Amino acid sequence: MWKKPHNWLIAAAALLVIVLLGMDVCHAFNPETGISYAVRFKDRLIYIIFIVLSFILSDVTLVSARQPFYQVFLSITNAIVLLGFQGWIFVDFFTTKLPSGLKMSTVYSLSVGSIFPLLAIILLVIAVRMAANEGTAQRIARAFEQKTGKK
Repeated sequence: MWKKPHNWLIAAAALLVIVLLGMDVCHAFNPETGISYAVRFKDRLIYIIFIVLSFILSDVTLVSARQPFYQVFLSITNAIVLLGFQGWIFVDFFTTKLPSGLKMSTVYSLSVGSIFPLLAIILLVIAVRMAANEGTAQRIARAFEQKTGKK
């Protein structure tokens, strides 16, 4: 299973997603009062659901290493889930309500972890291309073996 490079990419995407449980989504800082506030991924249930769902999809994809087209399907599904996760992060960032003690002059900034789903999508797209090429090569080899075996 670990001999194929696309499995390493899928595992790296899963690792990027699971690391989010210990990171911040965004930070808020009010320069007038000096109060800062951080929103963590593990503080919101919807983020945990996206992280767990993506991690489970990655694990199932890695288990199905002998079926490249099934890996392609699961990786595309995982990329769609991560795209929704990334969109939810941005929507949540722009529509968030201020916690008590912070005023409108608060400066918001996204953390580095907020782009990890996007990086995981890129890794999954590369893995999909590699797995699709491998699956096509396997089908061509099987067809060639059947054709030469009949002669």
